[in-house]
Amino acid sequence: MSDNIKKLTNQYNNYIYPKPCEDIETEWIQKNRYQTCDPNYHWHKLWPEYPYSRKKMNILVAGCGSDQAAILAKCNPIHNFIGIDLSEESLKHQKKLVKKHQIKNLKLICDDFRNQKFDSKFDYIISSGVTHHLDDPSSALKFFDENLSENGVLYLMVYGNQQSEGIKELKNVFRKLKFSQNQESIKNIKNLLPKLNIDHPSKIFLKYFNDHNYDAGVVDIFLHPKEKFYSIKELINELSLNNFVIKNFVDGKVGAVTKYFYDNPDLLANFNKLSIEDRLDIAQILNWQDRKINVICSKTSNKKFSKIYNKLKYDDIYAYRMQNMEYHYDEEKIKILNSKDGSNFTFKFKNKKINWKKILSGQSKLSEMTDSFSKNEKNNFYNIIEFLVDNYLLDFSFNKIEDYPKYYNQ
Repeated sequence: MSDNIKKLTNQYNNYIYPKPCEDIETEWIQKNRYQTCDPNYHWHKLWPEYPYSRKKMNILVAGCGSDQAAILAKCNPIHNFIGIDLSEESLKHQKKLVKKHQIKNLKLICDDFRNQKFDSKFDYIISSGVTHHLDDPSSALKFFDENLSENGVLYLMVYGNQQSEGIKELKNVFRKLKFSQNQESIKNIKNLLPKLNIDHPSKIFLKYFNDHNYDAGVVDIFLHPKEKFYSIKELINELSLNNFVIKNFVDGKVGAVTKYFYDNPDLLANFNKLSIEDRLDIAQILNWQDRKINVICSKTSNKKFSKIYNKLKYDDIYAYRMQNMEYHYDEEKIKILNSKDGSNFTFKFKNKKINWKKILSGQSKLSEMTDSFSKNEKNNFYNIIEFLVDNYLLDFSFNKIEDYPKYYNQ
């Protein structure tokens, strides 16, 4: 066992993170909450090329923490799950959840997941907030490649390097002050944070994340022994070296790329001439919401299914509303309001025959909705759809959305 693995094991045994769920039924299912890696809720993002299927899948949660595998297994009883974590204390809590909810489709293993050998490959691997804590993150990606089926999907969350700048500087300060993983250091950090200047760069992070309000969260943010922070270019390169390609982003916090230029056609044209990597690099800097970069990856052999590297044929897609978005429309325009960040976009589209409600329902291909449009109207319409999809203001699939079950409706 390496020195880093020993430190990680000790940390997560002493400070269970994240704060564990006590009751999946009341805290998740009854509130209709979901994990962004949930294969039921996000099938259309994981496999937009395939119709929703109830076929049993084998799913690995690599670094499952205090409750992640148990929640996923409870909410997806048709699939088989294996959850692996270094921390015996974290797994003890998951075992309590397994017993409490009589979960039968989950096996828990206490180990470094890279040590494990399996008889068959997984359809889906989830690793959220894990690989960036390893001495060699590529060793984890190599393991995932070896253990993922050819058409399988990898859900990966790593830390971005932009929004974390203020946190990294604070970590350096706490290191110089010889803070360590103990109650005195945690207390000192909690006392110091509210005193920071209102313009301190860490304030952006602290505004959106509440982990600093409890001990294990303070340790994970400020006193962690090992972390790697990624630019998009670095992440793409590391994935590529291990036979992976980004298939899609879970949300627009990093992936939204054209919203800053949509009202300036010349600037947008110049922007679109850049490489994918450069465009995403610019988006990461302009968005500045990359503390957690959530990506859906496929093997390089399936690059043709990547939304990032391929221009969608919008005639072939089904479009539908996204959560946290408000859509206001009439026969002359459509306005989209992002209720999370307050941003809004308005597009003029004058056509008495347009039925935005049906278009956004996901029940018909867009090509079926535009039969009566003139060539110019079609071009304008698809330009709007392209903008909305590119900037994660509208969801899509290549299959009828009504084929997907309502969340938790097993």
